[in-house]
Amino acid sequence: FLQLGSSTEQQLRVIFEVLEEYDWTSFAVVTTLLPGYEDFLDYVEALTDSSFIGWEHRGAVTLNLTDDPEGSRSRRQLREVTAQIRLLYCSRDEAEAVFRAAAEAGLAGPGYVWFVVGPNLGGEEQLPRY
Repeated sequence: FLQLGSSTEQQLRVIFEVLEEYDWTSFAVVTTLLPGYEDFLDYVEALTDSSFIGWEHRGAVTLNLTDDPEGSRSRRQLREVTAQIRLLYCSRDEAEAVFRAAAEAGLAGPGYVWFVVGPNLGGEEQLPRY
């Protein structure tokens, strides 16, 4: 059995095409400590630095979900992000915790756009809606 998925780089290229199409040039990055998050940050930087588009990268936040079981630190960190467009790098399980914290902080409703990138995000189950 062989299953092929798109790489993080391929996922980001598609996301940046969508961002460009909708003229969403201002964004922030949110990651967890999922292995590969540093490569993700480097690749976002490489994509924005080598582009003729005037990207406004409003910073990156790395959430440590294991040291924050209540989610209070995550909510505080997510509130500090000023961009309405957010690129999230995490696992499927972590996405639930991040979106729960974002919803509790009022950052998952209308006016906020989240793009989730990461390995093993697919599956038959949908992520919960917040």
